[in-house]
Amino acid sequence: MMSNFKSIGKIMVLSVLTLLTVISCKKDDEFFDIEDPQGIDSKIWGDEGAVGLFLSRTYGLIIPQWPASGNIHNTSDELNNVNTAFLYGTLNENSVTDMGTGNTITTNRYFDIRRCNIAIEGLNADPTLPEATRQRLKGQFFFLRAFVYFRLVNLYGGVPLVLKSQSLDGEELSVPRSKTSECIAAIVKDLDSAAANLPASWTGNDIGRITRGAAMAVKGKVLMYWASPQFNPTNISSRWEDAYQACKAAYDQCVTDGYVLIPKYSDIFITEDHKEVLIVRKYNTSRDLGNTVESVTRPDSETDGSSGQNQPTWNLVQAYTMANGLPTAHASSGYNDIMFWQNRDPRFEATIAYQGAAWPLSGKATRKQWSHVGVPDEAANTIVTGFYNKRLCNPSLTAAQSVYVSGSGGGSGMDWIEMRFAEVVMNLAECANETGRLAESKDMVRKIRQRAGIVAGTFDYGLDVATDVTTMRSLILNERQIEFAIEGKRYWDLRRTRNYDLITARQSYKLTPKPPYYAGSGTVAGRIYIDMPNAAGTRPRDTANLNNQSVYTAMFTTPGAIASLEGSNVINIPSHYYFYAVPNFFSQNSYVIQQTIGWINGSFDPLQ
Repeated sequence: MMSNFKSIGKIMVLSVLTLLTVISCKKDDEFFDIEDPQGIDSKIWGDEGAVGLFLSRTYGLIIPQWPASGNIHNTSDELNNVNTAFLYGTLNENSVTDMGTGNTITTNRYFDIRRCNIAIEGLNADPTLPEATRQRLKGQFFFLRAFVYFRLVNLYGGVPLVLKSQSLDGEELSVPRSKTSECIAAIVKDLDSAAANLPASWTGNDIGRITRGAAMAVKGKVLMYWASPQFNPTNISSRWEDAYQACKAAYDQCVTDGYVLIPKYSDIFITEDHKEVLIVRKYNTSRDLGNTVESVTRPDSETDGSSGQNQPTWNLVQAYTMANGLPTAHASSGYNDIMFWQNRDPRFEATIAYQGAAWPLSGKATRKQWSHVGVPDEAANTIVTGFYNKRLCNPSLTAAQSVYVSGSGGGSGMDWIEMRFAEVVMNLAECANETGRLAESKDMVRKIRQRAGIVAGTFDYGLDVATDVTTMRSLILNERQIEFAIEGKRYWDLRRTRNYDLITARQSYKLTPKPPYYAGSGTVAGRIYIDMPNAAGTRPRDTANLNNQSVYTAMFTTPGAIASLEGSNVINIPSHYYFYAVPNFFSQNSYVIQQTIGWINGSFDPLQ
């Protein structure tokens, strides 16, 4: 009979553990791809190579991957590919299954927690390895355990807190959900232990492992979340002060350890292993460690694979400030709602491929992107929003090279950056603002805007519009949306600040050629077919100066047509989505696992 903590008990006492008995050094392409045979021998904790293999597999299970299309946690109004059940309020008690759905190593996060517990205890018990080596290994397991728990607490509030490995004797466990405050305290303790034992940096094949700066940065982030309205609706000020102190310490340590905002915003994903990266999942173009992000993000004309995902919405386009940092609605912004792309924050040009924008994909130096209605270059069903995403594409790759095939490799091999130094800067800015340190908060945001290429102007990079905590809070939230556009941060930011109401219907913005200009090609007298090449191979669209408003408005009906991507559906995100239901796999199989308040039979308060 399975009683009490039935399912989670099975997870923690019957978990399959990693052991490669062959002692060898980790190759770079094995970092996130270690096989997971059964069984474990206590002798491995005295062998650095064996522990390294166990650790590498643990990284592979825990560090996030590129977000999948339709992922709930990558859903907001900034992209076309979203989870509509979340947006339309139709999630049920078993919709958010990050905690787990079964008793296997890939279907339940308590396997990951047990791996970390086993390793920490094994390294404590076996003194064979040099003390410095053991501490460095333990530090990584402390971080990884904290990372798993932090993700779960973000989603569900307090969860069963298990910090010791359970015996493999088949006994049933009875582990109820701990208070959220207890989970936060345990996470912070683990991160402190990690930071105390990790190096400032790694070299060679170890690049990508967690550093002390990363551990401290996540601690600051954890405490910022704990202070944010999701967990702190009554705004307990001491939480913000704790978060500020942790974020300031993380910022200072990262600066000491050489982390920086790299000079070019557009290089953040295109280049690798730079000093802005704090937490990363490494990829390459091999058969086993590739990804499809390049081909699915590119326009149809420049890939031989699937396309049309990760398209920015008109909502995101509107969020960008001007080149002087002022919001478009400001009287001195200089915004032109027809020529909307002109004089915008330089991150706009680095991120948004709009109609006629220069985008030299496939090494085509003079290439421009076209998405007007009827354009023959792109498949009609792949032009969803009217915009494409530059940030996740490597212009040097050809259409064929952009495609990743699981059996042979390819694609860009672009790394997923889970956290970068810019987030440390913005976290400190937010905590400084919430603790009455407005000048320091502005100092941090100014660094971000200076790197972006925003000009100082007469409004201090646009920062003069923020005069108090409330106005600076709004500026920071918008700044985060711009700085981390397409990086999956918007969902989490709106969640922790209890701002789901800011998610509105996603919109497209499309242009239609205006007579006598027509899309495609043809022979009708009096018509100018903008996509049809002449004898020299030149198309009228390519020679038109679309930065000249009279030319632009003569060629296209302006402003463009704005349409909702939601159809007849209405955005409806219930307040109880700020803390999700524990999946049925757990809650229905154990009477000690309380369901979250707001869901069916819910009694667990995630605010405690």
